[in-house]
Amino acid sequence: MKDPRKIVSFTFRLLEKVSADLKLRLRYDNLSQSKFMSGIAELYLEKDPDMLTVIEKVKQRKRVMGKQKLKRTKQDIDKGNKMLEELGITDSDKQNIFDMIATNSGEYE
Repeated sequence: MKDPRKIVSFTFRLLEKVSADLKLRLRYDNLSQSKFMSGIAELYLEKDPDMLTVIEKVKQRKRVMGKQKLKRTKQDIDKGNKMLEELGITDSDKQNIFDMIATNSGEYE
């Protein structure tokens, strides 16, 4: 990843009916496919609590993980969020850390 701001294409496959229904629903909500997918990706990567609930539903429906593994994963996420809160690490702090890693500047404040 040379330029983290570079826009790339992302493709996936859906059943024709699902694709048509999605396009209609997005049009109803006044969202482009690109805005929808980038919004979903951002919420997922930010570990938005509402999105994590959706991800759990998807995993259950698609039988990606067993119930026990899903439960442990949720507990791990909750535990990590609690630790960050106890340590006083903010979203801004996390972003600064990721920025330092991405630029590999080696400079730390």
